[in-house]
Amino acid sequence: MINNLFFRGNIKFVYMLIIALISISCENDIAVVNSLTVDETTPIESSYNVEMNYTDSGKNVMTMHSPEVHRYPTEEEYLEMPKGMNMVFYDDDGKVKSDLKSEYAINFVDKKIMEARINVVATNKKGDKLFTELLTWDQNKKTIQTDVPVRVIQDGKTLFGDGLIADETFTDYEIINPHGEFDIESDNDNEVKEDKPTSNTTKKSNTKKQKTKKKEKSNEEEEFGDFDSY
Repeated sequence: MINNLFFRGNIKFVYMLIIALISISCENDIAVVNSLTVDETTPIESSYNVEMNYTDSGKNVMTMHSPEVHRYPTEEEYLEMPKGMNMVFYDDDGKVKSDLKSEYAINFVDKKIMEARINVVATNKKGDKLFTELLTWDQNKKTIQTDVPVRVIQDGKTLFGDGLIADETFTDYEIINPHGEFDIESDNDNEVKEDKPTSNTTKKSNTKKQKTKKKEKSNEEEEFGDFDSY
């Protein structure tokens, strides 16, 4: 009877010991997992003075330079360029086709979508310039677009709009709800200059009339004398 109790007691002790060991092991595993958990607000990689080249069929089609690039390990991995970037697109002959600059940019790697933000400026080979605060580059569709106000300088004129959609090189584009158009070279100054002679001519004409009236008055005085003398 005593032996049976001792045996049962040993089984109970061993069972509790196994549970304790398993618990300790699980706690250690959780601690290890927690220690390996990455803070999504901290970049896992940072690079400086980065230059990336994009090629197509062996040809360099685009070069992007950024003074600072951070990679974040979120579920949707992205690259952040807090100090901005400069993208240059090339044609088949290797000549500059357009360029895009901004003071901040973020590139969503999996979606292949990049957002350029803050003082965004795009220029094409024709010399047209786009100014806006947000521009989205869809690398799959090869388009750039925005739904925030834009200003475009084109052929010496400034155009405004509520947004824009274009090919990625800003060669062909459409301004959404365009409004306001005026010549940058002030035609108003020329109009003013043209108006001034007319104004001077009017003054001269008035002066002649005044002189004519004075002469007529003088003749009347000579003919009829001074009214005060009567």
